[in-house]
Amino acid sequence: MKKSIEYLKASLFAGAIGDALGWPIEFKDIEYIRRNYGTEGCTDLILNSRGFAEVTDDTQMTLFTLEGIVNHLQFKRFDSLKESLHHSYLRWYKTQNSKHNHRSELHFDLLNYPALYYQRSPGVTCLTALARKVAGTVEKPINDSKGCGGVMRVAPIGYFFNPDQAFDHGCDAAAITHGHPLGYLSAGALAYLMAWLFEGETLQSATEKVITKLERYPAAQPLKSLLVSAVELSRSSQEDEKCIRQLGAGWVAEEALAIALYCSLRHSMNLHQALIAAVNHSGDSDSTGSITGNILGAVLGMGAIEEEWIRNLDVTEIVIDFLDVVEHRDKS
Repeated sequence: MKKSIEYLKASLFAGAIGDALGWPIEFKDIEYIRRNYGTEGCTDLILNSRGFAEVTDDTQMTLFTLEGIVNHLQFKRFDSLKESLHHSYLRWYKTQNSKHNHRSELHFDLLNYPALYYQRSPGVTCLTALARKVAGTVEKPINDSKGCGGVMRVAPIGYFFNPDQAFDHGCDAAAITHGHPLGYLSAGALAYLMAWLFEGETLQSATEKVITKLERYPAAQPLKSLLVSAVELSRSSQEDEKCIRQLGAGWVAEEALAIALYCSLRHSMNLHQALIAAVNHSGDSDSTGSITGNILGAVLGMGAIEEEWIRNLDVTEIVIDFLDVVEHRDKS
């Protein structure tokens, strides 16, 4: 039985919080982080001069993924989800190259929100691929990138499709900009995991299903090996940062997913601790934090998220408005 939309809401909010928690320390090594934030690292949201915690392209593109899904399923604006997603990603690309001056008569339009126009170290692969205006596909790759920009945006796909469909759509969504098999197979694996979680499967069981699924894809073997290592490390007695270091830095897709899965399994009942673990390492802190939040939010729900953190996000209004649109679809 599929979980209520509240779990999609929790996944979006927890992902945005992980993104915002990791953004100030992205590109910083663990020694710098501990020197400047204490031995536990960065443990709370850092607010900007306007009093908000900033999200990055991870959350922005996740919201545009959701837009692409809704445009295809609810408003029937595109014949295929792949076409709809490419259209939405091009709209995100517009926000990264212009100032907010959009006024739409639509009931809901992401381009109406100034908070989505901030450029906060967006992925170079996403920008260069979208600049070409031609969507890459699994069959016809647009490049050979396996950066984490493909996997970090696909979590919402799991809410709308069954696991096998979600896997295929996740791969297609990432392949629009990332052509390396590990770039899109990692996205397929996350969407597949999310679909099982939204159907009420436990995280442990859903993880086993992902690993089994990947056995069918020879090109996914490095990813499968990393996920197996993530499971094993989640049961170890080593401190989080040492375990994460063995999985990588998160700049590439398979490492980002493995780190997020490790943090989610290691701290499966404590979202706060999982997010702190996910961002305090020498790597892509906002992406690993974002994916961890997406995963555990779908497991634990809204009750696991600190209300103050939700209030402090610069995209809170957007998420609430958007979920109203999605909820209307579910009831219609």
